[in-house]
Amino acid sequence: MGEYQTISQIMQSAVSPVFLLAGVGALLNVLSGRLGRIIDRLRFLQSYIDITQGEDREVMLLNRKQSIFRMRLMYISIFFCTLAGLMVCIVVGALFIGGINNYSIDTFISVLFVLCMISLMMSFILLSLEIFLATKTTRRNLIKTETIVSKYRSKNNL
Repeated sequence: MGEYQTISQIMQSAVSPVFLLAGVGALLNVLSGRLGRIIDRLRFLQSYIDITQGEDREVMLLNRKQSIFRMRLMYISIFFCTLAGLMVCIVVGALFIGGINNYSIDTFISVLFVLCMISLMMSFILLSLEIFLATKTTRRNLIKTETIVSKYRSKNNL
């Protein structure tokens, strides 16, 4: 009977990290959505880079370069977020292993949790940076880019 109480207590202590894991999953969903939009934008720009010339081409190439940088930020952010999720899973597993075998793993869990939080902070910082760059480049280049696109769209009936 005492073993079931121990497992019950372990499950109670593992609930908080599992909620954190749900939040990490939601963040991964946001990050992958942003990455998908950036990739779609790159494909759109690429179709016009091939047909533009002169200064128009330079504007489109600049937009592509900025989008590639934003895409890299999202890749790194996804890496850190996934790493945080992995660490949460290891914490939950360590709670069960330590609780069943009566190991003292408090230090290990604490260090892993702190590393998880650092990893999540890095992911959020990179997401914030990407959002800042997206809004900055959108304000600066959107009208120019859309003017170029409409000019070539009417010429080539795209």
